[in-house]
Amino acid sequence: MKTLRYIMLAVLLMAMLPQKARAKTVVKPKGYLYGFVANFTDSVVYFTDIQEVDSIWYDTHSRFLLGRDQYAYQLRNYFNETLKMPHRTCIVSFGLTRKDAEKKLIKLRKLYTGKKAGRYEIRHLNENQFRFTTVSMSESIEAPMTKAERKAAREQLKQKQKEARLKQKENKLKQKQAEQERKQAEQERKQARKLEKAQRAKKEIPNRKPIDPNLPPAEVEMHE
Repeated sequence: MKTLRYIMLAVLLMAMLPQKARAKTVVKPKGYLYGFVANFTDSVVYFTDIQEVDSIWYDTHSRFLLGRDQYAYQLRNYFNETLKMPHRTCIVSFGLTRKDAEKKLIKLRKLYTGKKAGRYEIRHLNENQFRFTTVSMSESIEAPMTKAERKAAREQLKQKQKEARLKQKENKLKQKQAEQERKQAEQERKQARKLEKAQRAKKEIPNRKPIDPNLPPAEVEMHE
């Protein structure tokens, strides 16, 4: 899960980078989006197909998608309401051409299909399952985050990571306790079987009459 946390931290930090005053907001007739969904405590990650979306707004300096939070909310709402899978972190990336978007998608997918293959289960969402709708930025353009806002966002991310680590520790502790209880129950079953076997063997031994100590040795031997 460390790789997953690093990826999300990097993406969020990119979103927090300050923009120059000369940067312009422009809109292109179309762009290409894809979404990535994950949970810090879950090894299953989701990728959407690359989708063509009309009217893409972006910043000319950072070349970062504007309205990204609203696109991410569309994906998060789909998981919350349709799939009944809340508490998911949703990230949206884009390219002005399909080729650019494919390069970004392939690079991200390699993190889960390369050396980390087998640790994560990758699932896909096609356009019939989920589709982005255009977010218009004509009335309200996203303003750059202030220094205080960037700091608050970093602190929030750190807090979420800390909560995820605590949750993992709790799960490991529960698993350890369950394993100890299982071993204890197995030990008790072994002791019960051993006691039962001893009692059964005792019942199978024939009853012998006690030997009279006053009998002569020869008679004692005969008696035996």
